Amino acid sequence: MKAFGVGSSFCAAVVVLAACSSPAPVVPGGSFAAAAHAMPRLARSSWMDPAAVSETLLYVSDGDGIVNVYTYAGRKLVGELINFKQPEGECTDAKGDIYVTDAGDEQIVEYAHGAKTPIRTIKGGKYEPYACAINPKNGDLAVANEYTSRGRGNVAVYAHAKGKPTYYTNPSMPSVIGCAYDKYGDLLTAAYYYGSGYPYDYAFFAYLPAKSHNYQLIDLISSYFGLSVYGVGWDGKYFTVDTQDKLYLYSINIKGQGEGTISLSGADGPVAFNNTSPGKQATQAVSGSGSSSSDNANTVDFWDYPAGGSPIVTLTHGVYRPFGVAISFDK
Repeated sequence: MKAFGVGSSFCAAVVVLAACSSPAPVVPGGSFAAAAHAMPRLARSSWMDPAAVSETLLYVSDGDGIVNVYTYAGRKLVGELINFKQPEGECTDAKGDIYVTDAGDEQIVEYAHGAKTPIRTIKGGKYEPYACAINPKNGDLAVANEYTSRGRGNVAVYAHAKGKPTYYTNPSMPSVIGCAYDKYGDLLTAAYYYGSGYPYDYAFFAYLPAKSHNYQLIDLISSYFGLSVYGVGWDGKYFTVDTQDKLYLYSINIKGQGEGTISLSGADGPVAFNNTSPGKQATQAVSGSGSSSSDNANTVDFWDYPAGGSPIVTLTHGVYRPFGVAISFDK
């Protein structure tokens, strides 16, 4: 069923529901994951195996400023993209082009599938882009921008991934860390940040129906202290809220309807879905572990989906504190 907008009275928070009229505390500079990824740029060149263009590829944003590229099926390292200062989230469009949000350079960089040279760079202005999503209906690019010392974050929507964006803001979401489109072109966004006093951690969600400018808070989740929200996604059937070791599933029609949870043991960052059939639930899920404070958090894990449970494969070659992941299909 087609989803519709929600009223402005909804206000969700992790642990307890925070009053909509009370501004939540914010950590300048964004999430702990972004801060942990600020690394010196390496002085070497991007490279790509020419055969990579005919493969389904997995792109991984690393904490050392590199985006590693692997064959999805064989997990072979086939390329490195070096033109980043602080790569974070990633998304792909219908052509297989990959978009990488570079929070350190305040820009989004687009590459063709299997290419080592960017097609173009989209400037983020004063904002630090953290995550992105492509609208499957019209190719619009949504970018989740974090809070910085120069201003509040927002969601920027670029029509057909071009030109100047339309900005969407909400006073309860000064630092946006996730965005995802469903198959209808409806947009779900998430904000997560730490407080200095009880209830400590906060998560808010906002919803923008297709062909609408009514960007409003939506009540999705309230849970226990310490729940880390890394972003949101679309698994082909449901919106997903990415948390540590677990995905919360939602359908949205007027309000959020919970559709259950899926355990992804070891998941510690945003999740990408292997879905070759639009409108159907994905068959595998992938997540990096770079949001962990552990120095050993150097793995990318694969799960059967929606079965979940323990990883079926773990990738360690070449990764350092991996965070954003995306799958680009050979067209």
